[in-house]
Amino acid sequence: MARLGQHFLVDRKYVEIALDAADVGGDDVVLEIGPGKGALTSGLLERGARVVAVEKDPFMVRYLRKRFSEEIERGTLHLVEGDALRVEFPPFNKVVSNIPYEISSPLTFRLLDIGFEVGVIMYQMEFAVRMTAPPGWKEYSRLSVSVQYRADVEIVEIVPRTAFRPPPKVDSAIVKIVPKEPEVPVEDEKLFDEVLRLLFSHRRKKIKNVLGMDVPYGDFRVEELEVPEIVELVNYLHAKEKGK
Repeated sequence: MARLGQHFLVDRKYVEIALDAADVGGDDVVLEIGPGKGALTSGLLERGARVVAVEKDPFMVRYLRKRFSEEIERGTLHLVEGDALRVEFPPFNKVVSNIPYEISSPLTFRLLDIGFEVGVIMYQMEFAVRMTAPPGWKEYSRLSVSVQYRADVEIVEIVPRTAFRPPPKVDSAIVKIVPKEPEVPVEDEKLFDEVLRLLFSHRRKKIKNVLGMDVPYGDFRVEELEVPEIVELVNYLHAKEKGK
């Protein structure tokens, strides 16, 4: 039975796909969130990486300590018991994880705030599509813009529910995340979030009608704009507030 909403990856094929996508090697320190029974952990260690595994479930922590006792003793596996949204992470350069889906959004943004070279993370399919959706797709959303502002994201592989035990009710997807410097930096992060929330709450209306003023791209709907164009709009509103 799944504990704490965990569904354990049992199909080795998808472990290898994730490891290949992250290009894991002996120079890497890899953060793994929610290692469960250790399918990904084992693959990471086999490729020579040092692993920092964060597990919330005390039962699974005991299991992992027993299964990987030698790796823990050698220092190639550092097992951290705690909530991945709260614990302090030791240094790492890559993320490879089959995360608990209920913390997908806050964990993704926490990781992006910390920074890393590349992440390969398994998400619920619907969430993965929203993360990676381009303008014009019905799935293009606040999440899409917020993530794509900070990183290049792509779906690497769709993972069927049959790859897990017990099987979840939905399919999953392996997503590759490569943080980047924004093409156009946001001048006010709080305003950025507020404008995204407002515009996507009225996504079918023209932007000038939502904001009640003439603005750049005012005759467009937010779902039609590329991320840099949305940032340009937000920076215009920021400058207007400052009286520039």
